[in-house]
Amino acid sequence: WPHLAVMDMTAAAMDQAQVLYARASSSQPPVYKVIGITLAIASGLFIGVSFVIKKVGLLKANVKYNEEAGEGYGYLKNLWWWLGMTLMIVGETCNFVAYCFVDAILVTPMGALSVVVTTILSAIFLKERLSFVGKIGCFNCIIGATIIALNAPEQASVSDIQGMQHYVIAPGFLTYAGVIIVGCLFVALWAGPRYGKKSMFVYISVCSLIGGLSVVATQGLGASILAQIRGESQFKHWFLYVLLVFVICSLLTEIIYLNKALNIFNAALVTPTYYVMFTSSTIVTSAVLFQGFSGSAMSIVTMVMGFLTICSGVVLLQLSKSAKDVPDAAVFKGDLDQIREVSQQEASEIDPKADAIRGTAAIIRRISVSRQKMEQEEAKRFFKEKQE
Repeated sequence: WPHLAVMDMTAAAMDQAQVLYARASSSQPPVYKVIGITLAIASGLFIGVSFVIKKVGLLKANVKYNEEAGEGYGYLKNLWWWLGMTLMIVGETCNFVAYCFVDAILVTPMGALSVVVTTILSAIFLKERLSFVGKIGCFNCIIGATIIALNAPEQASVSDIQGMQHYVIAPGFLTYAGVIIVGCLFVALWAGPRYGKKSMFVYISVCSLIGGLSVVATQGLGASILAQIRGESQFKHWFLYVLLVFVICSLLTEIIYLNKALNIFNAALVTPTYYVMFTSSTIVTSAVLFQGFSGSAMSIVTMVMGFLTICSGVVLLQLSKSAKDVPDAAVFKGDLDQIREVSQQEASEIDPKADAIRGTAAIIRRISVSRQKMEQEEAKRFFKEKQE
């Protein structure tokens, strides 16, 4: 019996040593955090600017191609629209590269900055109304992002595909991922057809939970690419291609169910709900994968408060974009009838919605058939208003 106890203690010590070694070997230079946060912020700036420039291109094309506006193809001949599309691709590239340098819990919350940038620039260059509620929302998003960037707790990260494989095949994460996938299949196949049109949480839960897994897988891909650049052989490892296939499949799943939610329910409600659920899922998935955060209780609480601050900002921004004719005082007073009226007003199809928060989703949704039909209808309404 004493020998068995010693063997158990030795095995436990070896397991703990492997975890500590994995954490130590996966530690990144401090400059990587600066690079990653800079890329995440740049991604929000590029994507936010791209929405404004594309909107300028659409409006110019609508005016120039009066007869073709209803068909929705005039913007393809406009250089402003293509410049905006190019900036969006650059922004999405920055978002992906950011995962190579910094943890997902820092990159994902920064997705709200694109909505802030679009709102501010639209007020400046397109002379769109930015209410006091919208200004408060922008301020909250910026403050929350700053808090997270400065106070996010340290987390074990990966520096190559071997390190990612070590964390993924851990029993705890495999169990967590299995529960998430089975739960999403149940919701998609059983709950979706029955309750998908009654509650937006049905489809949003699928794309949010799958999105959390997709983000950490993307982080592993980014780390392996960075390791390959450093001279470490990565492309010979089979697990890299498993991650690649999973990222592609999960991203397509996210876009399908996010489109379902946006096509059925109001974007003013879908966008903040999706942001909260998707970011929360990413934080929880990262914590499970990397076996928690290494930081003081104060830093963890501060990060949570920063996240909640961004959430409040996103909600206020979405309300302000729909509240074109509702006084700010009505929203601040909590007048439920007025707020319900605001939430029922759909924002412009050209403006960023929940797809702008998730990297690559905005590009794919932009070329979707349903999105093109909505923009065609909006172009027709635009010209009717101009003629009247």
